[in-house]
Amino acid sequence: MFPLETKQSGGKLLTPSDLWGRVFLEEMPCRRYNKKKCKDQKEHHGYKIGIWNVRTLNQAGKLENLKTEMQKNEVSVLGVSEVRWKGQGEIRSGDYTVYYSGGERAERGVTIVVHKSVVRTVKKIVCNDRIIALKLKAEPVDILIMQVYMPTSEYEDDEVEKVYNTIVEILQEDGRGDTNSIILGDRNSIVGDEPYQNIVGSHGLGRWNHRGQMLIDFCERNGLIVNNAWFKKPKRRIYTWKAPGDWRRHQLDYILVKH
Repeated sequence: MFPLETKQSGGKLLTPSDLWGRVFLEEMPCRRYNKKKCKDQKEHHGYKIGIWNVRTLNQAGKLENLKTEMQKNEVSVLGVSEVRWKGQGEIRSGDYTVYYSGGERAERGVTIVVHKSVVRTVKKIVCNDRIIALKLKAEPVDILIMQVYMPTSEYEDDEVEKVYNTIVEILQEDGRGDTNSIILGDRNSIVGDEPYQNIVGSHGLGRWNHRGQMLIDFCERNGLIVNNAWFKKPKRRIYTWKAPGDWRRHQLDYILVKH
């Protein structure tokens, strides 16, 4: 487990529009390990999982706002990108625990935030400044949840492949057998709205790009699907990034799951 570090976010609440990229995966069809009914989870045995690119958690009130949104949307596990925290650690804040991993400078960085009802099931943590993975003990099978922040278009494809290779290593080590593997995160890629085999559905946004094709190829090699491209939603609910001035919107955040 990480060494515990203390980090304060301040008490000022920001508006929900200050936090981008919300994507939710509705109730996971799994039972919590101890089978105990919990009022906080509305007495169902499952998790609601989401991803969010917050652009930074290094501003007063951002963490409090994130926790408020998790509570309002009844999210049990939230993967967060671009938090811009340095080092690695674990923070307990109210009903939530934040597992975070960053580099030596306040850039990039990823976290997974879990509700107190989930903390007791965490059995392993793997991380670097672009990937953090938690393995949860559950029934009938364990759950591996990975949060990933992929290199932007400023980086060469080789850097992207390095991250994909690390994901594969984690899958091979901790996602073997019947483990339910879920890969969350900001892919900085577009898979578009054209279906491809059983990997991408028709409910994405825009036209695929080169990095999107790399993502599709990665899914094809590793038996994964782009889960949030299979469910119809209004276009205004799909985009997870917009350009300054709101002249362009893209869907860059995806949830990958096994076939």
